Amino acid sequence: MIRAFFVSAILIGIGLLVYAGWIEPRQLHVREFEVGEGERTVRIALMTDIHIGGLHVPPDRVETLVERINAGAPDLILLPGDFINGHTPRAEMKVAQKRALSEGVSHFTNLTTPAIATTGNHDGWHNRRALTRMLNEAGVKVIDNLATQYEGICIVGIADDLTDNPSADGFELCGDNAPIVALMHSPDTRNFLPSEIALAVAGHTHGGQVNLPFIGRRVTATVCGQPCAYGLIQSNPPLFVSAGVGTSILPIRFRAPPEIVMITLHLPE
Repeated sequence: MIRAFFVSAILIGIGLLVYAGWIEPRQLHVREFEVGEGERTVRIALMTDIHIGGLHVPPDRVETLVERINAGAPDLILLPGDFINGHTPRAEMKVAQKRALSEGVSHFTNLTTPAIATTGNHDGWHNRRALTRMLNEAGVKVIDNLATQYEGICIVGIADDLTDNPSADGFELCGDNAPIVALMHSPDTRNFLPSEIALAVAGHTHGGQVNLPFIGRRVTATVCGQPCAYGLIQSNPPLFVSAGVGTSILPIRFRAPPEIVMITLHLPE
């Protein structure tokens, strides 16, 4: 009896490791989320923390991610950072690693909808300027501490708080009556958000990457902690934190699967 119990426990443990280390990180869920009130709707695709070059995100997977976004027919795409995996500065990367990164980013040229981004902490450790150049060449507009317009909506980016200098400067570039959507890499920069904006989005937490029953999403790499780990974390202004796509530190996910979030934002006419 005891031997059977231990054998069963070992087999279950191995099964969980295989699932968390190989199966779940290779999944991709497309989640739907609605926020706001009003007759006008804007469909936003949110994809964050891709970590190109990680175990589960080789360059060709970015092509699949782009295809899934295009299939959702969004009006706008928001990419809040951590395009790059690891902590190695660009100057120390091998040629093959640089080539893989360039190949992965190049797939963004196939996006059929305007894409706007901020950069994350891994991007900063790599080389923010070099990544920004690659993204711009692929048709993705980077707006760290800047703002841009889309169909009368003011899109404001807040820079990463770990590797850059976040500010609220972008909000000063918006018109008085324009609805505002903000994107930022980490929910820890939520204190820069004015209360009157329509929506803010973030990533960085990976949804905890491991979401244990009864214990929850304990590892978030944020000051805010578990309350900011995933989903809608506050209602004024509404801030949605995505679990993202890739992994960091440990290449595992458990009950926090990779995702693209399709947000239907309702605005007044």
